[in-house]
Amino acid sequence: MVYTKKDTLRVMIITKDHRIEGDMYVLEGSRLTDSLNAKGKDFYALTSARIYNVCDGALIAAPEFIAVARDAITAIFPVDTQSQG
Repeated sequence: MVYTKKDTLRVMIITKDHRIEGDMYVLEGSRLTDSLNAKGKDFYALTSARIYNVCDGALIAAPEFIAVARDAITAIFPVDTQSQG
């Protein structure tokens, strides 16, 4: 079995209807944009996710795993977990 070291990156994803926060795994030492530019990915996996309604901010679900379709993403960015209370 081949093991690839990965870094955990807390991200926020905005879709048409949802705001999703979760942990995304990127190759060790790479940037979020490197992972997003990988053409072979149709879905991005997140763990420890929280899904909110984009209109009212209501928590919809908190799954341990979710796969988000690349085509559904309007915006994605890293979240600084140090500044959250």
